[in-house]
Formats: sequence, structure tokens, C-alpha cells
Amino acid sequence: MNEKTIQDIFDVSQTFASGKRLLLLFILQSEPMGYTMITKWFDRAGIPIGSSEVYKHINCLLENGFITKKGNSYVLTLRGSKAIEYAMDIMNTPPHPPEVKISFKSEK
Repeated sequence: MNEKTIQDIFDVSQTFASGKRLLLLFILQSEPMGYTMITKWFDRAGIPIGSSEVYKHINCLLENGFITKKGNSYVLTLRGSKAIEYAMDIMNTPPHPPEVKISFKSEK
């Protein structure tokens, strides 16, 4: 693996390392939001989050290209949309081991 690939793995893993950060991507999927709307969403959902924590998550997502800022609102980038898509695939995949099939071919 090259150095860029390794750095990309760490950048993406930072997003998936925090449930609140990943949830923030899902929140922004429905509509662009500013800081105040984001904190109100967490409050209404009953998820405790401090203002410095919100900014920490926003900054991480901005730095890694999952969201961008348009005016006073944060919006998903294509990378953020893909992260949600892949997270949904993972969440909808059953945790069963894959089926292994063995076949024998006869030699002629």
C-alpha cells in the first residue's frame, strides 16, 4: 500500500469512528443545516452533545471532505453521500459468515 492509501484509510476511519459524526452525515442528507439547527436536532433526538463537540465533528467532516460549507449551512459532498450509502449497505448486511462451496473438477 502506498502512503496516500494509508492516509485515506485513516481519514475515512475518523468519520466512522464516531457515531455522532456518522449520524451528522445522515442528518445533513435530508437538508443543509447550520450549527444551530444541528444542535437543535441532537437535542430533539435526546442525544447529549456540547457545542465544542459539534464543532469538532463538523471540522473533522470538513477537513476530510465529507461536507462543505455553503453560506451559513453545511451540506454533504459526493464523498459524504457515498459514506452514507456504504454505511447503509453495511447496516443492511446480515452478520452471517459467507457460504463456502467446494467443487471438484475431474481431470481428463
